[in-house]
Amino acid sequence: MKPIISESVYKKICNLLRHVKNPQGQQLSRELSKAEIVKDIELKGDVVTINSVVEYQEESLNKPISIKIVMPEEADLAQRKVSIFAPISIALIGFKESYSFDWILPSGHKKFKIIKVTNQ
Repeated sequence: MKPIISESVYKKICNLLRHVKNPQGQQLSRELSKAEIVKDIELKGDVVTINSVVEYQEESLNKPISIKIVMPEEADLAQRKVSIFAPISIALIGFKESYSFDWILPSGHKKFKIIKVTNQ
């Protein structure tokens, strides 16, 4: 499955990427290049995007994790607000509820399932 990104979020992230030259930015850019870009009104409510609250589960853990994906300046781990540049955000962005996938994080190869997406 290709990630799905709305036009406005795509433009916002591309603008941000023009000013960022780090490995996470390069990885996010690669993922965006694979994405299907849709009009904002066409983006379904169950797709992970910026400002989504995402509940997901890593296969080896028994407990779901909930985070909010935000722009870098809004990141605050104490409030579970995770930057779009974080490896887990890059893994989740553009995918839907119930989607399962494998991803390589700094901690190794992991299998994930998106349980719930809430868009605000």
